[in-house]
Amino acid sequence: MTRRFAEVISIVFHPLLLSTLLLAILFFFSPNSLRPITADNFLPFLGVVFALTFIIPALSIGMLKLTSTISSLKLEDRKERIMPFTFISLYYGLTVYMFGFRLGLGQTMVILFGTVTAAVVLTTIITLFYKISVHSVGIWGVVGSMIAIQIRYPDSLLFWPIIITLLVAGLVNTSRLYLRVHSPSQVNYGSLLGFTVCFISVYLFS
Repeated sequence: MTRRFAEVISIVFHPLLLSTLLLAILFFFSPNSLRPITADNFLPFLGVVFALTFIIPALSIGMLKLTSTISSLKLEDRKERIMPFTFISLYYGLTVYMFGFRLGLGQTMVILFGTVTAAVVLTTIITLFYKISVHSVGIWGVVGSMIAIQIRYPDSLLFWPIIITLLVAGLVNTSRLYLRVHSPSQVNYGSLLGFTVCFISVYLFS
C-alpha cells in the first residue's frame, strides 16, 4: 500500500459519505427493506440524504476551518473534533426527525438513520476522553447494518456486497494505520463500536 492509495481510500470512504453509499447498496440489493421508497422516488430521496448527511456537515466543517475554530479539515486533533462531531450529531438527528415524523418513511429507514445518529453521538461522547477512528466506526457500521438487514430480510441479495464491504473495511482500517493518524486500539475500538451499535439496533428494531 502506498500513501497515495491510503489517502484515496480514506477520501472515497469518508464517514460522511457512507449513509449515501449504504442507501444505494440497499436500493439495488435489498429494495424491500427501503419501502415505501421506490424506483420512482429513489433518486430525489438519495439527493436529500446526500445533502443532509454530507453537504451540510461538510460545509459546517469548512466554515469552522475558515473561522480558525479548527486547524485542519482532517480533524486530527482530538479536542478539535468535539464541535464538528456535535454539529454532525444534530444534523443526523434532524434527518431522523424528518424521516420519521415529517415524511412518514418506513420503520427500517428510520431505524437505519437513527442507528447512524446513535453511533455519531456515542463517538462524540467518547471523543471527549479518547480519540477513536471515525472512519472505522462508519465503515464497520455499514457492515453491521447490511448483515442485520440480510438476516431480517431473507429475500435480500446482500451476500456479495457484504463480502466486498468487509474487504473495503479492512482496507479502510489499514489505510488509517498506514497514514499513522490512528493507533491499532483506536481503529479496533472504532470498528467494534460501529459494528456492534449498527448490527444490534438494526437487527432488533427493523
